[in-house]
Amino acid sequence: MSLVLIAEDEEALLEVFSEVVEDLGHRVIRAHNGEEALLLARTETPDLVVSDHMMPRRTGMQLLHAMRSEPGLTDVPFLLLSAARPQGREAAQTFLAKPVDLATFEQAVNSALQYRTAHRTDAAPAAREPASSVSLAREEMLNWVAHELKTPLSSARLNTQLLLRKVQKRGIDDERRSAEAVLRQLDRMNGLVTSILDASRLADGKLELKLAPTPLAPFLQELVQEWRDLQPEMDFTFHDGEPLEPLMLDVERLRQVLNNLLSNAVKYSGTSRRIEVGVTINPGLVLIHVRDWGVGIPASALPHVFDRFQRADEDRGRGHGLGLFIAASLARLHGGSLSARSTLGEGSTFTLRLPRRN
Repeated sequence: MSLVLIAEDEEALLEVFSEVVEDLGHRVIRAHNGEEALLLARTETPDLVVSDHMMPRRTGMQLLHAMRSEPGLTDVPFLLLSAARPQGREAAQTFLAKPVDLATFEQAVNSALQYRTAHRTDAAPAAREPASSVSLAREEMLNWVAHELKTPLSSARLNTQLLLRKVQKRGIDDERRSAEAVLRQLDRMNGLVTSILDASRLADGKLELKLAPTPLAPFLQELVQEWRDLQPEMDFTFHDGEPLEPLMLDVERLRQVLNNLLSNAVKYSGTSRRIEVGVTINPGLVLIHVRDWGVGIPASALPHVFDRFQRADEDRGRGHGLGLFIAASLARLHGGSLSARSTLGEGSTFTLRLPRRN
């Protein structure tokens, strides 16, 4: 049995995190702020610290830095949770964005405890150039919004997942369907909050890519297969190009772009139920297209599909009108572009252009 210190100022989340960790067979001590967590860690060295970032009396990052500076606590694994993305979060062994998925949280706890015997000697992150006061204030506001919205979402989602796990064991279909419906709506709310924050950071130039050499074909094959599993009634085809060197990409942000295009293709595929993903290679560019044979886009709306808050008439009340704006902005951050061509009643093709070398 391991000792896990959980620091979280939101009582509902502290309860559910503690319940999950205790169900994994570990002993839990609880702290409601960063200062209390540091005192408890000094009193009885934990095997793992699970901490929120935005807490009173010490943030999660301040708690992490304080522990790393004390010889007896330097090697304690640290799992940081936050709806924001604080600078220097890489110093934590694991970072999870709120709202946290139940299985992901359990896996992170187990992995961190297995890591306990390793010695961590990370150097302090290099200082960054100071930002303007207006820029810092806006970033602080975004972090506050992320925390205040995603913290209750995280609590609701984790509790719903626990409820779903219990009703599945009892085999009550009505309760299971209700819990699954709540979970879907919570995921939709989380997607909306994430999109609003992404759009704000993109507009301010605050969103940074994490580029790494990425083999494109295996990534696209895996992504298309995920959509085949998710939408078995749809006919997904994938056409690969010639062999290609790895591209410098932020894989998760590229996934975000293509998931948006595929989601729209499914939504507007009409009766054809057919979607094509293909790759074309040019001397300096890689072109990835997502095509459907569905309802298409009116000519008058086509020039505005990448504008913020632009939605199809039939999508009023469901979409938030930020998906294609974010996708196009992420394409530009990669040094590429996103374009669309469409004929009403015949379908649409969205083409993502990426440079072969950054």
